Amino acid sequence: MIPPHQIISLTGVAGMGPRRIRNLIRHYPEVEDITRLSKTDLCRADGISAEIALNIRAMDDGYGRLALDNIATIGGRYCSYWDEEYPDLLKTVYDAPVGIFTLGDIPAGPAIAIVGTRRITAYGRKMAEKLTAGLVKAGLTIVSGMATGVDTVCHRTAIREGGKTLAVLGNGPDVCYPAANRELRKSIIRHGALISEFTPGTRPDAPNFPRRNRIISGLALGTLVVEAGRKSGALITAYNALDQNREVFALPGRVDSKQSAGCHHLIQRGAKLVATVEDILEELHLDTGLKQVELMPELSTGEKEIYDLLSSDPIPIDDLCLKLHKDTPEVLATLLLLELKNAVVQLPGKMFSRA
Repeated sequence: MIPPHQIISLTGVAGMGPRRIRNLIRHYPEVEDITRLSKTDLCRADGISAEIALNIRAMDDGYGRLALDNIATIGGRYCSYWDEEYPDLLKTVYDAPVGIFTLGDIPAGPAIAIVGTRRITAYGRKMAEKLTAGLVKAGLTIVSGMATGVDTVCHRTAIREGGKTLAVLGNGPDVCYPAANRELRKSIIRHGALISEFTPGTRPDAPNFPRRNRIISGLALGTLVVEAGRKSGALITAYNALDQNREVFALPGRVDSKQSAGCHHLIQRGAKLVATVEDILEELHLDTGLKQVELMPELSTGEKEIYDLLSSDPIPIDDLCLKLHKDTPEVLATLLLLELKNAVVQLPGKMFSRA
């Protein structure tokens, strides 16, 4: 079989996508140097035209060698479609990449993809954290794209809850995008892996992200969409999951919320409506392991008075004080105690809701 550096070099040849590369290698499984094949030989493989054959003959063999050197320099690895380490689930995708660059270790076991808007709301953040935490407790690896918003919340929650997470990149494995996620990137490598089909040094150009979305869904048993507009890239991941015969889940939101319009569209088209973690686990036929009751901590009279006024909808501190007829410092002190008991969460703008 041709060596890894030539597999990588083939990805840089005009007209050579994953399926054509697989067809070529399937036709010549014993060939150890693709450059020795003639134009006529190359054209015998399905999908290889005379023009593409000439492109292969003229390919830059050093392109793949440089990529392997660069990934090794940063402590990563290259894994081809034919290697044992290549994820089994991803291998079943019809246009699976012929190789992936990785930093960290891809965990064994089932995984679920969670994606959504970059403009996450307080409701989306709360539900993303809740659902991610439950899925981690059920033993699932969390797959996402390390974008701001939903992706970032899910990666961080998975790590915080002691779980594993995979970030699929739309750029080279050595490029940190977005730059603000530099520390998160380091944490993901320690608690899972970064994955990219793009060679080191590849910039985060817009066309790369729709391509990477098929890998996000391809690594997982199903895809959960948490808040997405009608034109959100998260919907591309959901449609990829459908094409790959994987489950699609969507979190409902307010009917007038633009951030939930895409989720509602998916639900109308048959996606599973998700309200709890059990909705996902049952659909995937996984043992929930989450049947134990989570007990409410004991609350003092003053704490219970405030807790009873709260709901899942955030309320400003000023409104709470008016309803309680109490000063702000006194109410904030009690809210702090409730936060320490994990009964209340504080949101930006001094807004509070039940945890």
